[in-house]
Amino acid sequence: MTEPRTKAAHTFAREADNWYVEPADVTAALCRAEGFPGRTVDPCAGMGHTVIGAAAAGVQIEGYDLRDRGNRAVAAGRDFFAPHQLPGMWPCDNIISNPPYGRNDQPGERPRLEEQFVELALQRTRRKVAVFLHASWMNGAARQDWLAALPLYRVYLVSPRPSCLPGHMIQSGEKPGGGTKDYAWFVFLHGFEGDPVIRFLRRGEKCAS
Repeated sequence: MTEPRTKAAHTFAREADNWYVEPADVTAALCRAEGFPGRTVDPCAGMGHTVIGAAAAGVQIEGYDLRDRGNRAVAAGRDFFAPHQLPGMWPCDNIISNPPYGRNDQPGERPRLEEQFVELALQRTRRKVAVFLHASWMNGAARQDWLAALPLYRVYLVSPRPSCLPGHMIQSGEKPGGGTKDYAWFVFLHGFEGDPVIRFLRRGEKCAS
């Protein structure tokens, strides 16, 4: 996910690998509101903020990423989009992730990376998939038609607005704050049929990293 502005006068170039970092407390709040029993994985864990937040809420979670982002709790060198995965890696029970997003140029696949991520995540899980994206992500006729065929059962609107800076800025010590974009957790439940329910999710206590 990306926050293209921290202040109205500052914009950021596109981050390599679409790597943007959400605060750990947004995941902790989700996991306190929504149960994730069983083996849970973040396959695009980056610096591990999702892992930190989920663990703070009592979820047993594993973190993986394509790159080494400096967190020993996250195993690097795992490409979630690769056609061949390590034996025994999948399926898991749940996936919770702030996935890469943007245009997907691979022929024969979904036109957006986050859409491809959701489809792969549903193929590789038994219970739930939760993705952290802009709250407006579900808008648009084509996206709504696509979502209507998927088991989207809850949308959690996150407040206060989190600030999701480019990863290199977090690594350099930049402190996030003053978020101006609305974000939400989109939760898919295997076997669910019907219309999704919208809920409000309040970020709470800080999570130690």
